[in-house]
Amino acid sequence: MNSEQTLNMNSEVIISAVSVAFETLKRSSGVDAHIGPATDSTQDFPVVLKRGTIAQSYQATWKTTIASTAALTLVRTRSEEKAPDLIITTYLSPFLAEHCRDIGLQFIDTAGNAYLETAGLYVYVSGGRPDTTLLPARARGTGNPTALRMIFALLNRPSLLQATYREIAQASDIALGSVGGVFRELAARGLLLEEPTTKRRRLTATDRLLDEWVANYPSILRPRLQVGRYEAPDPDWWRAASEMVSGNAYWSGDVAAEKMTGFLQAETQTMYVDVEHKGSILKHLMHKYRLRPQPDGAIEILDAFWPASMANAEPAGIAPAVVVYADLMASLDSRSLEAAGVLRSGVIQHALDQF
Repeated sequence: MNSEQTLNMNSEVIISAVSVAFETLKRSSGVDAHIGPATDSTQDFPVVLKRGTIAQSYQATWKTTIASTAALTLVRTRSEEKAPDLIITTYLSPFLAEHCRDIGLQFIDTAGNAYLETAGLYVYVSGGRPDTTLLPARARGTGNPTALRMIFALLNRPSLLQATYREIAQASDIALGSVGGVFRELAARGLLLEEPTTKRRRLTATDRLLDEWVANYPSILRPRLQVGRYEAPDPDWWRAASEMVSGNAYWSGDVAAEKMTGFLQAETQTMYVDVEHKGSILKHLMHKYRLRPQPDGAIEILDAFWPASMANAEPAGIAPAVVVYADLMASLDSRSLEAAGVLRSGVIQHALDQF
């Protein structure tokens, strides 16, 4: 892949991630992939797939994350091009891969999964899991934990974008001197503009910034949150415990999705707790609900990394929607991914529309 040919993609992160998808496609199916001649498009780019004497041209689109069948259908129903549409993404679950085949939307992902169907070429691979160590550093993390904390704060509270550096640092729980560096990196990548006269800041691609944050949170910031796993004799223990989750503890993942969308029934429980109250909360849960440490338990308890003012006001005791969405996406479970799509199109999109 040469830089002149891929200039229209406008991101070294995308170029590197697409390269990973091409490499895994070749390993899983024997299909070679190459970027075609550049076009003026900033979102779509030409791809040529070859196997043996068969060669097929596509107009491809990179999507960092795809969370629902609705998102796939929307891509499929866009105006048709002469070349078949091709989605390239980080990962599609078996459920979403099958949906692609049902609606005739061809795709490849960085895990080696693919659906390709043209004259002389048929590939269907499903069930592979992505190896995040193969993805480029920025595809794994937007900078570092400090940058992730600040970007989270901006996504969660749009009005914070116009605040002072000190206010942003306090809301993000980062050093004051780090704020300018994060803004400079965002500006260098074309994701932040500052109007010269009013000095008002504007994010140029909030959807893309959210996708990056969600893809990177599990590997950069989340592992630092003192994760502990537990089990309980009663799988519905959390329903009775919900009354204690207010102010100092917050549901995420399946439980939060059930409470926020009613889209699925929670099978796992993820809870974030304020660090200063963690000891007393764990003691209460272990005594009243008989929680016990279990490395592969369905109950996950982490340190909250946001101030109480960032949590969802309604329903109470729920982690910020961006965190809930990221946890659902990281599960790679088809049920959770569908719930994530509902959350993305509702609460989260409403917040992004405020930028």
